[in-house]
Amino acid sequence: MANSPSGDSVLARLDRVLSTFSAADSLLSAAEISRRSGLPPATAHRLCRDMVELGWLESLPAGYMVGTRLWEMTNRSAPTMRLAVRARPYLSDVHAVMGQHVQLGVVEGHEVLFVDRLSAREAPRIHGGVAGRLPLHVSATGIVLLAHASMEFREFYRTHHAEKSPAGTQMIAEDRLEQVRQQGYCAQTGVIEPQVTGVAVPIRQRGRSVVAALGVVTDDDDVARRPAPWVQMLQIAARGIQREVGSNA
Repeated sequence: MANSPSGDSVLARLDRVLSTFSAADSLLSAAEISRRSGLPPATAHRLCRDMVELGWLESLPAGYMVGTRLWEMTNRSAPTMRLAVRARPYLSDVHAVMGQHVQLGVVEGHEVLFVDRLSAREAPRIHGGVAGRLPLHVSATGIVLLAHASMEFREFYRTHHAEKSPAGTQMIAEDRLEQVRQQGYCAQTGVIEPQVTGVAVPIRQRGRSVVAALGVVTDDDDVARRPAPWVQMLQIAARGIQREVGSNA
């Protein structure tokens, strides 16, 4: 129920406050929260104080940070976090061999949400990180998820996102998605970052619906030229994760 002059509910305003934080801006003053959220300063101050009492925010001399209470709740109950915990040993195995970025992504709305990523010092700088998002058709991980979505979802996505692609990217044609489904993986180079290759495979729940995608991101030229060995490594890890998901469903 709306109970503010703007028509926003309390939950909507709390969400607006939390949405002001990011990996790059993890500490914000109440004035900055007010500016970014569009809430009146008095409202932003009051909500921040209330959220500190609940543990949703932490109050520091320089401003506010997201509190540990949300982290605790998410790790206890969110399905994506349970998936990430079960998948982590398999990500670690791939990372130990490859030594660059290994990531796990799921569909969240019309984006791929990266729920886990392991990286190395020598890995290339890439977009985002854990809890980061990208349009589904941009990354190899997202394309795998889009390819295995329903036809209705794919058509809706193509209609509503064709004009919203990041600079330098194009919407993926249906025949390309069919190819990804048939070959069981997606590999692409230079779509977001020049000379960077992404390879990803699907993770199924009990061998049926695709619930996540497992991918590697690297600037190793050999992966771009010969993705097959890396695909095989990912598929072995994906099958291990599938067994974990199936046995704990």
